[in-house]
Amino acid sequence: MAAEPVPQEARRLAKLLNEKNPALQIPDDYIDTHIHFEGGDLPVQPGCLKSGALCAAAFAAFGAVANQVAQDRYGGEPSHVTINTDHAGYFLGLPALVKAEKPPVDWQRGAWEKEMDRAATKIYPTKDGRWFQLHGDIDCHALFRDIGLEYNMEASREEAYEIVKKWTLLHTADELEAMMVKFGHSGSKCYEPEEWLATDMGKALENKPLINIEQVNKANGPVPYPPANKKRILEGIKVVEMVRIIAGPTIGRTLAELGAQVIKVNPPHLRDINILQYTLTTGTHTVSLDARQPDQKAQLESLIAEADVFIDGFRPGSLERLGFGKERVMQLAGPKGIIYIDENAYGVEGPYRHRPGWQQIADTASGCAVVQGRSLGAEGAVLPPLPISDLVTGVLGAVTVLCGIRDRARHGGNYFGVACLTAYDMFCISKQVGQYPPELVQQVERVFGFGPMAPKDDVPDLLGKVIQAWYNNRPKDMDFDGKLFVSFEDGPFGQSKQLAPVARIDNYPSGWDHPPRPYGYDKPTFDY
Repeated sequence: MAAEPVPQEARRLAKLLNEKNPALQIPDDYIDTHIHFEGGDLPVQPGCLKSGALCAAAFAAFGAVANQVAQDRYGGEPSHVTINTDHAGYFLGLPALVKAEKPPVDWQRGAWEKEMDRAATKIYPTKDGRWFQLHGDIDCHALFRDIGLEYNMEASREEAYEIVKKWTLLHTADELEAMMVKFGHSGSKCYEPEEWLATDMGKALENKPLINIEQVNKANGPVPYPPANKKRILEGIKVVEMVRIIAGPTIGRTLAELGAQVIKVNPPHLRDINILQYTLTTGTHTVSLDARQPDQKAQLESLIAEADVFIDGFRPGSLERLGFGKERVMQLAGPKGIIYIDENAYGVEGPYRHRPGWQQIADTASGCAVVQGRSLGAEGAVLPPLPISDLVTGVLGAVTVLCGIRDRARHGGNYFGVACLTAYDMFCISKQVGQYPPELVQQVERVFGFGPMAPKDDVPDLLGKVIQAWYNNRPKDMDFDGKLFVSFEDGPFGQSKQLAPVARIDNYPSGWDHPPRPYGYDKPTFDY
């Protein structure tokens, strides 16, 4: 059966997303009458996963719930939302689609300088003929120490991969998984989708909605929206995010498109990825606070007391140990209540809820990597190209926040929401979403020429292949002065250009109030 063009498929998936997530409260006819999908017929990513169409559907939900907030707040006619599905597909390469005059500030501090750094986070064959995703986190020293491999050796890309491969071939996939659990590291066997669904963790996540939010208590009744001079949808809404890398910051960045005031907190002793400063701080202010220090903890508590939204993107339990768990944050928020979002790999229930995890772990645990590799004709599991689950989970996290803001204004209370990487991946390969047929996968490869992809390709490898294919085959779309991009003429990085907001809401144009900035750039205050 021929696949539907991407815009039509995105509409179907938007309806499916609405059906599966009652918290959205999108009227049945709104998607047909007020959401317009446009774009080319073909996906812009390799493989069988419907990532671009799902991303477009997520942005449609974002626009629809933003419209609900706007109507509650300002009245008037409902907005029409336009989603370009090609634009949504390119959004999945967001971190690499940027130009800036000045270099980022160094927050990596030596991470990923050696090929052994890169080798710590790749897919490897195992003794029993399976595949396993190792993950060295941001600092792979601890992983190599615990598994008994030398870290500081000099090696080429191929040599480094072979060194780690020789070690993984000594162990079965289950032995490697048990080892990672024992030592507290990320890592996952590359499961088949049905195999994952049969696990206790898969069962715990299977029926969880992607827009997963609940009222914790009613507090003091409905909370009015703050005064607004510019009539922006989230004007005056204050957000504190304690997040790292991609998924968590994407939540705040997406809320900032609608005018929210977002403060991103980077602890000064923790590394982050340099290039992400160009895109994932857009529209936000960034501060450096160490919650282990009493005076800085007090500053953070003061910010949270003002906030309407708090986003936790750290390892499970980390912020609670620092005094910023759900109960404490809600206590700090007082009678106005707060929306607390827990962004994580495995959700908040089930046997792996306390395990650390990253996008690659979600991709391999859920079965996405096995399915992707098979569709590409690879020898084993292959990560979906681009930081897909990170970015789409971030958008869905922003939708979850919007639901909480809407409901707090209507009913009052505190709200607890979950944005889960593995839950998104499971939905992506569910039977109701489906996969692109082999003939379409082959057609897309003929059009774009992405080239072969293999288990040893990590996220930067895959990202580079896809971005280069876009430059080669979609030069008009990749014009940084074109309609899909936005330019900031004067900021901490000088002139910078990046992708414009994907969701176009006709009555309330999206856009960021501030250019991107380095981590830890601003003072810890909402008075800006």
